[in-house]
Amino acid sequence: MIGGGGAAAGPQGGAGGLGAAVRHLGLALLVLAAGVLAGAVAPAGACACGAMADPEDSRSDAAVTRETAVLSLREGTETIILSLELDAEAPGATLLMPTPAVPTVTEGDASTLREVAVATLPRVEHELDWWGEGRGGGDGAPGAGAGGAPEAPVTVHSRERVGDFEVAVLDGSAEGVSTWLSSSGYVLPQEVLDLLPVYVEDGWTFTAVRYAQDVDMSRDVSPLRFDFASDELVYPMRLSQAARSTQEVHLFVLDPEPVRRTDASAAQQSVQRPWIADPTHVGWTWSDGTLRELSQDGEGRPGRAMVTEFTIRGEPASFTTDMTFAADPADPWIVPTRTETTTVRVAGIPAGWVLVAAAGTIGVLVLYGAGMTALAVRRRRR
Repeated sequence: MIGGGGAAAGPQGGAGGLGAAVRHLGLALLVLAAGVLAGAVAPAGACACGAMADPEDSRSDAAVTRETAVLSLREGTETIILSLELDAEAPGATLLMPTPAVPTVTEGDASTLREVAVATLPRVEHELDWWGEGRGGGDGAPGAGAGGAPEAPVTVHSRERVGDFEVAVLDGSAEGVSTWLSSSGYVLPQEVLDLLPVYVEDGWTFTAVRYAQDVDMSRDVSPLRFDFASDELVYPMRLSQAARSTQEVHLFVLDPEPVRRTDASAAQQSVQRPWIADPTHVGWTWSDGTLRELSQDGEGRPGRAMVTEFTIRGEPASFTTDMTFAADPADPWIVPTRTETTTVRVAGIPAGWVLVAAAGTIGVLVLYGAGMTALAVRRRRR
């Protein structure tokens, strides 16, 4: 099981503890930790929402095991900010990303994924241990060939350099898409080719993405942003049926309300929602411009930006539908917490026992003093 549930909390949930100074220090440590974690948000491989097409002269398996994305649907336009790490050892490895309409593809900012990951980290609750029980911290979260003929129809809407990638947007018949990729030096596995007609019949568009030849693989690669018209919030996954290993997906959905999966595939997968809350109501302020944009209302003013985090794991055969989402205002807030315990010591001894010893000593002295006083009174009376 990937991820876990969270302890239900309302808008007043979040960090408690030792005061503003401790909270600010804890926040700084969270940001520092997320800077390290963000580099490992998605391991090497191609995005499972699409399908890998290896160069004809390559025999490596460019399968993917995990991906991370931010999703939002506003005023009929869906935005997907996708962390991409293609197989660097397969030069020219390509991702094929289907969308229900022709997308605008632009370079994203790694800070978008990094900040949303930090904003949804478990909150830290501090407690003092006076007895040296060593309870420590604990997680309070609940829980073959294309086969297409040269005349197969295909339309290339655009082909350009976008950040670290070469991006081409095309549509047409399954044979046409496959022929285009093949003529550009790529070939789709037969398992993927068999799945293309489903998207073609629905009138979807395909975006082919590959690393540009001059990309410096020693540095972080920027994500890609896809904006396209859509009537519902959707995350394409059907091509993942051609994968050879278990798929893991990590999604952050920004919406005025909590959201849930509505597609039929969800019942066949492990679906966890470790975070459901508006981070700005539990001590967070968005600094990334894209996250501020996706949090605005229809008139461009700051609005409610609930973040529903999904960790999804499933076998390739389970992805028979694309992921779809719908608002579910009745869902409770979930803000995972973990407890950090600090033992209060005096001269290396847990303070609780020091206080007990001191209280015992004082008690003995009080009793001794009372006894001596009573004895003196009796002597006077005699």
